[in-house]
Amino acid sequence: MEKNKMAVVPLKKLFLKMGLPMIISMVLQALYNVIDSVFITNMGSDGVIANQALTLAFPIQLLIIAIGVGTGVGINALLSKSLGEQNKDKVNKIAGTGSHEELSQTCPVYQKLYESQAEWYR
Repeated sequence: MEKNKMAVVPLKKLFLKMGLPMIISMVLQALYNVIDSVFITNMGSDGVIANQALTLAFPIQLLIIAIGVGTGVGINALLSKSLGEQNKDKVNKIAGTGSHEELSQTCPVYQKLYESQAEWYR
């Protein structure tokens, strides 16, 4: 029977292997927004209006990310509990439902944002 890696791998190695990619992801997301703002403001007179649009869109983007991360954390807590109980059927159900939940929450929001901005791009 296969052992759970999180139960046997040293904690420091787990932090580096599992935490570092998340940290890098958050830093890159923050850098993306800063670089985007700097690039946009260098566009001249149109850059001012575009930067205002970025300023208005940023909190919406953070809200979408917060909903996704919050849901992900909740799903991971349920998965961890079920893995600890070694209840593989429950783990499979949670993973399937969680994947569907994440997609159903984030995809419609991005679709609505795209549709609302599509006319502006034309």
